[in-house]
Amino acid sequence: MDKAAAPLRDTGPSAVIAGIIHYLRERRLQPGDRLPSERDLAERLGAGRNAVREALATLVTLRMVESRPNSGIYLRHVERESSFEAMVMLADMGATPTPTEVAETMEVRAHLETLSVRLACSRRSDGDLAKLEEILDRTDAELAANGNIASLDTAFHIALVDATHNSVLVRVLHAFYRFTARRRETLFGDRRQAKASAREHRKLVAFLRSRDAEKAEALILRHMNRARSYWSELLADSEKGRSE
Repeated sequence: MDKAAAPLRDTGPSAVIAGIIHYLRERRLQPGDRLPSERDLAERLGAGRNAVREALATLVTLRMVESRPNSGIYLRHVERESSFEAMVMLADMGATPTPTEVAETMEVRAHLETLSVRLACSRRSDGDLAKLEEILDRTDAELAANGNIASLDTAFHIALVDATHNSVLVRVLHAFYRFTARRRETLFGDRRQAKASAREHRKLVAFLRSRDAEKAEALILRHMNRARSYWSELLADSEKGRSE
């Protein structure tokens, strides 16, 4: 059996998908290369053929691989052709994003967040403000207890985009929050970053209340740039450590 494809201990759906991706990376398959057959993959991974078939169907849906009738399954150019949900799924499974992926996703997210606060300033309801205020109060309590506010930060941003009353924007940004979930735990382990974020969130709600879109947009950009600077420094130190 291929050393790059040791049998899986867990043969659940996510584990089989992760096993296939690991196998492809270990074998260094290139875009356009054909994958082994379902039966071969099942044998290599120690999984059932139905599980492998379902995993491959998921990878096709995420545009990581391509199914060609009467030919087989072929690897796509993942960086160019796969869906953003593919990145989210890999992050959910514990994969560590590359420094480039982190920088690029934050660049895109900054523009989406700017659009979000602009729309929220004009469309928010009293109920939206009440929900945001309630999250702010819970955040203050968590900080007072020396807890990690990562989940509350996510809840705040989801409530903020909910205030746009644009369901497409909600779904898009929700995917970004899932993608950054693990990194948020690290970010808000830093008390200085956590307190700064909480202060900015409270100011954002004040601007939403007064419908001051210009100040809200400027603040959300500073908010995102602060996080981007934090991660740029952290990832640079990590890369330096690996090269030494």
